[in-house]
Amino acid sequence: MRNRFWVSLVLAIISGCTTSELSTEPVDVEAGESRLPGSVIGIWRGVIPCADCPGINYNLSLNKDNTFEETMTYQERDIEPFTRTGTWNITDGTLTLVSADTTRTQFDLSIGGELHMLDQTGKRVTTNLADKYRLRKDVNLTEDNPELWNEKRRLGVDFIATGNEPGWALEIDQEKGMYFKTLPSETIALEMAIPEIVNNGKTITYKATSETGDLIVELTAQPCEDTMSGKTSTHTVRVKANGIEFNGCGKFLSAKDEEK
Repeated sequence: MRNRFWVSLVLAIISGCTTSELSTEPVDVEAGESRLPGSVIGIWRGVIPCADCPGINYNLSLNKDNTFEETMTYQERDIEPFTRTGTWNITDGTLTLVSADTTRTQFDLSIGGELHMLDQTGKRVTTNLADKYRLRKDVNLTEDNPELWNEKRRLGVDFIATGNEPGWALEIDQEKGMYFKTLPSETIALEMAIPEIVNNGKTITYKATSETGDLIVELTAQPCEDTMSGKTSTHTVRVKANGIEFNGCGKFLSAKDEEK
């Protein structure tokens, strides 16, 4: 009974909430058609508000065949993750998910870069938590993907890093904030406002605090080899998230930022 209660609550929230932006021309795409906006395909993640927990880790996989898989995991709750599947389509710049039970979830695609979850009337959330209802496309630093890097640059992301055992990913936008998550379970997922920045020789330290925890990131300008792929990045990265340390590699997405 408890699980059913939480599922109903989440669906009520998600059926009409917001998440940020995605650059794609409004395209009508029905299940089975091949005209797909490529930038939509992939895995999207975010941490949406929760009534009595730090947040809900929301993962959305959009597949080329117009099917989707959606998973919601409650932070610090002894509740099994809730997963549903179905089909997706895009009409007039709005992404719509339709599950087997005909439940619908909608996202705004019109701004360019992130998905904004819409409310039950198909409109943007306007409460003070509106900025929390957004999903960002997953990052995989171990793959050389110029299209992905260009997309991140357009979004304003300055630095990207990842690590292994356990897996994690980090994005830094020096004008907007930082986003850190462990992978794949996202037992830690932190989204921070503009961080405090301290330069000390070859090391740059970013510090930020929010209601969900503390995040300290140290970027040291020295070659770093990924422990799984063997690929080399320009910076060694040490992250301290909610008191837990993570190590990995990263790089600035522009030469100008790298010189700072």
